[in-house]
Amino acid sequence: MDRAARERAMRRLPLLLVASSGAGSVAILVAALVLVSRGGHSQRFWLLMACAGVAAAGIVLLAVHRAWTPRLTYDELVRHVLDEPVPGGAADHDTARLPAALPRQRGRARYALATAAVATWTVICGFVLAMADTEAPPEVRKLKEAGAVVGTLRVKDTDTREEDGGEYKGKPRTVYNQMLTFDMPGEKGKKADPTRGRRSVYATSVDWSPFEVGDRIPVIYVPGRSDIVGYVGPSRKNQGVLEGYNGDMERLFAERALSGRQLGLALVAWLIVTGLVVLVTAVSVENPRSLNVPGSRALRGTFRSGRIQGAGTTMQLKGFETEFSDMGPVLEGRHVWLCWDARRAKGRLDKAKNGRPEKEWTTSPAAVVFDSGHAVYGYVDVHEPQQPGHLGVEAGGADAPLDATRQVRIWQPHRTWPLTVGWGVLASLALSVLISGVLFSDLVQGFFPRLFVGLAGSAALLLGVTLRVPGGEGARTSDRGRDD
Repeated sequence: MDRAARERAMRRLPLLLVASSGAGSVAILVAALVLVSRGGHSQRFWLLMACAGVAAAGIVLLAVHRAWTPRLTYDELVRHVLDEPVPGGAADHDTARLPAALPRQRGRARYALATAAVATWTVICGFVLAMADTEAPPEVRKLKEAGAVVGTLRVKDTDTREEDGGEYKGKPRTVYNQMLTFDMPGEKGKKADPTRGRRSVYATSVDWSPFEVGDRIPVIYVPGRSDIVGYVGPSRKNQGVLEGYNGDMERLFAERALSGRQLGLALVAWLIVTGLVVLVTAVSVENPRSLNVPGSRALRGTFRSGRIQGAGTTMQLKGFETEFSDMGPVLEGRHVWLCWDARRAKGRLDKAKNGRPEKEWTTSPAAVVFDSGHAVYGYVDVHEPQQPGHLGVEAGGADAPLDATRQVRIWQPHRTWPLTVGWGVLASLALSVLISGVLFSDLVQGFFPRLFVGLAGSAALLLGVTLRVPGGEGARTSDRGRDD
C-alpha cells in the first residue's frame, strides 16, 4: 500500500475507534444496566437487542473497512508515524535536544470505560445471563393475565406437611409444603361489606422454614377472585433458593431478570473481575499520564533489538502501551531520548524461593521521545545494585539541554489496531455479540446449558480483545490486557 492510501486509512482511524471501542463499550454498559434494572420481559429483550445491534454495527464497520482497505502490517504503521516529523517540531530544531515539557497522555477515561465494559460483559455473558429470567414463571404469567396484583397479606390459616429435605452440613433438613390462606382486602373505593369485604385467597409454597398464622408476606393474587390460587413462591422442592423465594415476589411480578440474591452474586463476581482490572489499568504507576522532564534522568541512545543503548547503558521501556522489544526491526537504529523520573521510583522485591535468588529492583515512570517528535509513555525497571537516580544524566543539565520550542506529540501505538485487525478477531467479536443475543432470548433453557453457551461467548470476547493487535511480519505488540 502506498503512502497516500495509508494516510487515508489513518484519517479513518478515529471514526473506527469511536464506532467500535467507544460505541461498543457504551452499548455493553447500557445493556448491563438494562439487564439488572428493567422490568417487562418483552421490553427488556428489545432494549438488549438494540444494545447488541450498536455493538454489532461497530464490528460491521470494521469489517467493511477491512474488506475495502488491505490489512496493514504493524511495521507499515510504525514507519508511517515515525518517518513523518511532528509539524512545527523537528524540522527547524536540533532533534538531539530534549523538549522542555511532554504533553499529558489523554484518553485515560476511554481506557477505563473500554476495560470496564469488556470485564463487565465477560462476567455477565459468562455467568449472569445463565441465571437471568427470560420470562416469568408460568404461574405468575397466568395470574397477571387474570388481572393479578402483588400485595402484603396476613396469613389466616395454614395446612402444612413436612418432607425430608436431606442433609445440610451433616444435619437433617425438613422441607415444609404449605397451603396458605390469606385475608383478601376489599375493593378500593367501595364501602366495606362485613360479609364480602374480606375473602380468602389461597397459595401454595415449598420452603425450608414454615409460615405461621399472623405472618404478613408478599402475595401475587387476583382481587375478588378467591377461586384462583395465588402465588407466594415455588410449589416444587429444591426451587426458590436463589430466586422465587417469598421476598422475590415483587421482582417476579415486575418481570425483572434477576432476584436480589442473584444480583448479590453478580455484584461479587463483577467486583472481583472488573474492580481489579480497572484499578490496575487506571492507577498503575507503571502507566503514567505525564512526566516532568526537568529534573528527570535522561539517556540519549539508539534502539538495538528493542532496547535503548547509549553511554555504556542499556535500558528498556515497558508498559501497557507497547513493548518495543516485540516491535522488531522497524525500530532498529532509531535515535531517541529515554527519560525517567527517579524521584517517583517504587521498590519491587521478588523473594527467594525454589532455589531462585532474591531480586530487588525499582520501577520508575518513563517516556521515550523519538527524533520525529513522537513520545510514548511507559516505565523502566532498574535492578540492584544499580540506582535509577545514578544512571544517565539530568534532564536540563549541560549534557541534556532542554528546547522549550520543540513540539512533541503523544503516540499510542496500540490504538492503530482497527487498521491491522484480521478476520479471525472480527469473527470472535461477532460471535460474542451473537451469543449475547441468543442468551437474551429463551432459545437456550436451563442454567447449565446457558452457562456453557455464555462461557463460550465470554471466551470469544476475550479472544477477540486480546488478539486485536496482531504482529506484523514477526513483530508484535503486547496488549497486556488494555482495551481502547
